[in-house]
Amino acid sequence: MRKGFTLLELLLAMSLLALLMALAYGGVVEFLKWRSDLDALASAQAKLRRIVEVFTQDLRSAVFGGLSGSPYPTGETSLSFALIEGGAGYPVLPHDAGPNQSFERASEVKILAPVGNASELGIAQGDTVLMVNNAGDGVLLPVTNVSPVSGEPGRWHIVHAGCGNTITYTPNTLLFRVRTLGLRYNPETKVLEAGVGTGSPVPLAFDLSRFRVDYIYEATRGDVLVNPSLPPGQTPPNEVSHNNRTYTLRRLQLVLETGFPSRGRMLSRSYTAQVELSSNTQYDVKQILPCR
Repeated sequence: MRKGFTLLELLLAMSLLALLMALAYGGVVEFLKWRSDLDALASAQAKLRRIVEVFTQDLRSAVFGGLSGSPYPTGETSLSFALIEGGAGYPVLPHDAGPNQSFERASEVKILAPVGNASELGIAQGDTVLMVNNAGDGVLLPVTNVSPVSGEPGRWHIVHAGCGNTITYTPNTLLFRVRTLGLRYNPETKVLEAGVGTGSPVPLAFDLSRFRVDYIYEATRGDVLVNPSLPPGQTPPNEVSHNNRTYTLRRLQLVLETGFPSRGRMLSRSYTAQVELSSNTQYDVKQILPCR
């Protein structure tokens, strides 16, 4: 009867054990590498999602779903919009009893507001207002002065000197106090900036390798038109015509991408989000124009 193992058997057993340990170690190392990549990807995904969440809540509340050209031009790598502040709009009064041709070139607006003082009015010098007519045209105006109309209680002058009105007067034209917001991507610095009104831009995200905005239009039967051809510099309007059909801007698609190192190499991760734009049954704003 054998009482032990031969040297050859011990060497063979040790070799098999070493092989199994090497295989197990290799598997653990590969798992840790895979887990490292997965954690890096998840971190990048969370970063991109947080960036989108910062501004999409405001974007969903954009005035009547309209986009603007202030503070930044709205296009492929930047967009601007306005948020209503102060509730319902003030009725705008005509300039005269005739065709009101002077209204479109005016540097002031007269509104009806039954308040006793300017603080109750809620509009002051330095604010931005949006005037919208019943034809679906809007214009952003920088307020330079606010004063009551002499001898006419409940009526106020809203002056926007140096930047004239660019829309025509219609009945039911309203004036809203708004806050303008914008996003702008710089591909050279890979920084996404956020701007509020005329203030200095604030960095919102760093190390973005791509930021793109797609404008998605829909027709009544559900046909989709993405990024319709527009003249250079034109803000995407609320409605466009294509092949004798009318398409309405329904949502924006935001595409962000970032690169990050993992185990000595660069990986990339992209994030896509769609934002439904709000609508208003009374004022279907077709375009928001700049003042001049």
